[in-house]
Amino acid sequence: MSEQRRNRRVHTCFMTKNREYHVRAGECMAVRDRKTSVWIAGHMAVGMRLKPQPANTPYVGRRLEFYSIEKEQVIQTSPVVDILRPNKNEVESYGFVHGFSPDNEMAG
Repeated sequence: MSEQRRNRRVHTCFMTKNREYHVRAGECMAVRDRKTSVWIAGHMAVGMRLKPQPANTPYVGRRLEFYSIEKEQVIQTSPVVDILRPNKNEVESYGFVHGFSPDNEMAG
C-alpha cells in the first residue's frame, strides 16, 4: 500500500460556534444551526465556493471564506472550532435544503 493515499472524501463539515458548514468538493451544500439542528435553506453560503487554501493549511481557529463570482460576493464565517465528516443521513439531507424532496422529484 502506498505511503500517500489519496483522500477520496469529498464531504466535509466545518463547525463554527453557531453553525455547521457542509461542503462537498469545495462547494457549500448546506448550513445547519448547531443549537437547533435545523438546516438553514436561505443561508448565503449555500451554493458558494470555499476559498482554496494552500495544502496542509490548518482550518481550526481560522475563518472560512466563501465566494460567488456570479453574485460578486464574499462571506466569512466565525472561526472554525472543529472539522468532521458528515454521516450518510446528513449528506442525503442536502437535497431538502435546496427544496428537493422525494415527492417533488417523482412528480417532476
